[in-house]
Amino acid sequence: MPDKPSTQPDGATSTAEEEPLIRFGDNWVPAHRVWKKMETASAVADVIEHFNTHFPHLSNELTRKVVPTVRQRLKDVEVRMPKKTEAPDFASVAADLLDHMPPEDVLDELARDHNLHTDLRDLIAIAGEDAYLQALRREALEYEQNRILAEQTSLIWNEMSRPAPGGGLWNQQKVEQLISDGNPN
Repeated sequence: MPDKPSTQPDGATSTAEEEPLIRFGDNWVPAHRVWKKMETASAVADVIEHFNTHFPHLSNELTRKVVPTVRQRLKDVEVRMPKKTEAPDFASVAADLLDHMPPEDVLDELARDHNLHTDLRDLIAIAGEDAYLQALRREALEYEQNRILAEQTSLIWNEMSRPAPGGGLWNQQKVEQLISDGNPN
């Protein structure tokens, strides 16, 4: 669907998306449609100035006046930028999700609902290590209730490539420490 310019004084546009607009004559036109015209006008002014300077016998009053006029009009271009939408606080969103979801489900939810595609290491950086470890602790306690040993939990988490605090891999001691006091360090 082509973009339709608007003549509304507030710069409102009939295009579906908010995008930068430039006043071109009496109309507000999407910037991407005007940009090439502005580049062309600037290039033409440069060529006319070159001929005025290097071939003064070919210039006249009109060609000498047009260069500063074009350059001034290009400087005076009126631009309307779209209002920026408030970005969600991904740290609190991710931490809230980790309160009741495993980390991989949080990654899926962030990708689906917030178009934030990231990995576990970035999730930890966004939500904070404490929120990540509490999610793992909750899961480890659930595993423990289902008679899954800490050593088995560590194998599962290593296979899932879940980062262990302090680096390295998960092991039985780190899982047991996480279960007992919430901090495997």
